[in-house]
Order: sequence, then C-alpha cells, then structure tokens
Amino acid sequence: MCAACPAESTALRSVLGVACILSVVDDIVEPRGDDRRQRGTPKPMPQELQPSEIRKPLLTLAVPTYNRAGRLKELLSVLAEQLKDERRVELIVSDNGSPDETPSVVQDFLNRGLRVRYIRNAQNIGPDANFLQCFEQALGKYVWLFSDDDLIVPGGIAKILSYCGAAEYDLIWVSAYPFGEFHKPHAFETRGDAIEISDPRAYIKRINVFFTFITGNIINKETVLGAGAKPFASLVGTGLMQLGWTYTALNRFACGLYIREKLIAVRENATGGYKLFQVFGPALATITKGWLESANLGRIVMNGTLQRFWPLMLLQYKKNSIAFTDEEDPRSVLTPLFKDNIRYWVFLYPVIVLPSSLAAVWVFVIRILNRLDKAAGFPMLNWGVSGNGAGQPSGNR
Repeated sequence: MCAACPAESTALRSVLGVACILSVVDDIVEPRGDDRRQRGTPKPMPQELQPSEIRKPLLTLAVPTYNRAGRLKELLSVLAEQLKDERRVELIVSDNGSPDETPSVVQDFLNRGLRVRYIRNAQNIGPDANFLQCFEQALGKYVWLFSDDDLIVPGGIAKILSYCGAAEYDLIWVSAYPFGEFHKPHAFETRGDAIEISDPRAYIKRINVFFTFITGNIINKETVLGAGAKPFASLVGTGLMQLGWTYTALNRFACGLYIREKLIAVRENATGGYKLFQVFGPALATITKGWLESANLGRIVMNGTLQRFWPLMLLQYKKNSIAFTDEEDPRSVLTPLFKDNIRYWVFLYPVIVLPSSLAAVWVFVIRILNRLDKAAGFPMLNWGVSGNGAGQPSGNR
C-alpha cells in the first residue's frame, strides 16, 4: 500500500449539487490505467463549553456553523450514536457567533454525553476565518471539515476510521449523494470500495474543482504541517480558504485514497449568497496558480472547472440568478480569464448565450461527454497539459 454569508458554507455550497450529480453519473464507469489499486488573522478569543479529552485523535471532525441550529441538531443527532465511546475522533463545533439557538443545541448534546469541543466566537469573523480556526484548532492526524447541513450515513464514521487507519494518506476523498428536505440513508457495502492512487495527476483528474467541497475532502494535517508555515490567513475573504491546506497537501502528495462509497449526504438547493463568477473565476484561478507548485496540476484543476463544473452551474445561474450576488454579465468576468482555453468556447460559451431550453440540452450532452472521458482515463480533461513527468510533486516528506 502507499505509504459572512447566511451560513457557514461559503462558495463550497455551489459545488455540492454538481458534485453529487456528477458522482451519480460518473461512478458507473472507471478510468483505465495503472494509477489505481483496489482496496492566521487576529480573531476574538473563542469561548469553549468543554475541552476535548482526546490528546491525539486519529480524526478531527470539525463543523463550522452559523445560524443554522436546526440543521446542526440534525447532524449532531446522526453523529451522537456513531461517536459513542469512540476515542479516535475529536468533534469540534466552531460557532461563528450565531444569534439563534445554536449554543443551547450544543449544550443539550453535551448534557447527553456527546464529547464535543464547542468553540463560540464572540462575533462573526466570517466563514473563511472560521474554517481556518477549525483547521488550526484540530488535534487529529486527519482533519475533516464538515458542512453543518450535510449528513453522514449510519456506520459512516466507523468506515472512515477504517480507511484512515489502513495506510498513510495525504488526502482522502469521500463520495456523496444528494437528498432533499428529508433524508433517507443509503445502504453501503460492508466490504469497502476505495482506490489508492499514488500519482497526483491521476488523483487530481478525479477531483479537480471539487477540492473546494470541504465535506468531500479529508486532509492529513501532518502532511500540511510538514511543509512548514504557510500564509493561510492570506486567503481570508476569497471564499476558498480550504484550498490553502488542500493544495499544500497536494504539493507533498505521495498517496491518496478515493472512496467510491457514498458515505455522506449533501442537501440539495443549498447554494448561493456569494459572487459565483468571482469566486470560481479569478479567485480560484489565482489561488490555484499561486498555491499549487506544479503548473500541470493547476491546469488540470482549471480544465476540470471549465469542463465539469461551469456548464451545470451556468445553467443553474440562468434559472435562478437571484440566488447569487453577481452583478456582472458572466462573459465580462469569464471571457478575459478563460478565452485562451478551448474548453471555455466549447463547454461554457454556448450555455451562456443559448436560451435556457437549448442550454439544458447542451449541458446534457456535456455530461455524456464527461462520462465517456472518465471511462477512457480523462484524455479530454488532460488535453493541452504537458507530459506525465513534468512538474509533479515529489512526495518527499
């Protein structure tokens, strides 16, 4: 084996529905190849109700939250039974000064015996800073930031722990499925369904833009700390704070795990409240270029953004633009940024200019193309990127 928006979700919420749709469509087929094997800024002093008793957990599950007491209660209810007597997990709830019943919800679970480390900010420090606080406070070897309105399937924590303890991974991807207002847990196989990947290029081809989805990515904090001090606080305000430590882990990538089992459930229609074009346009491009040491890996991330993320998001924007705070025409932001990439003109531009009905047809065609591309080992995603040996992380620790 390989050695401040209305809720604490920031821009990652926009990728959740897209990630789930793509996982449902794409997981039917698997690429060919030998790359896989079966198997900060100043902030108010936090107020803690109860410190964790865990000294060095295997996994920290950190939930940044703001003003969603009902959703948080639902998540903690799911976690309570799974974390009973489970000393390998540290649970953190980082409350960004919620004015609702969040403190009483957490206190109720504390009274019932749930071992949770509750951090309450004196004021709302913004989602990015709250994400950073979660990562910095985490004591676990692996850190899993988890959105407050997503859920874990029954038995999911035990399965995740078995994967985390099986080998040394720099990054772990957890697949998801969507649900509506009411959640009916999916059954999953007891035998495990995951792929070890030692080639960072192969790993990034599978995930690309969905590194922005916090609930889908588990990070080896030891890998990140081994890279030395990093200016994560410089990403406050970008809406993509999580890419700081994710890209740092990718720069030192030796082995990753891609879990195909859908162990997390993502709430549908929970996106919006931010500048879609700015965050997944200039901000994502700038962070990817500045934080990923390999230009080739950065190109794959951006190719995936154009090919797999933007078509469906633009279609959603055409249908419900009021959900976002963008005031610009998408062409004014995206064309100068992506005009030299043929994928922009093939995958995005038709969706922008066509009527909604025809744009929907073109998005359907794109989804089929992406499925075929995955089955063939991502040649379309990789097109235009330099040869396999160039610009790869060494994996040296």
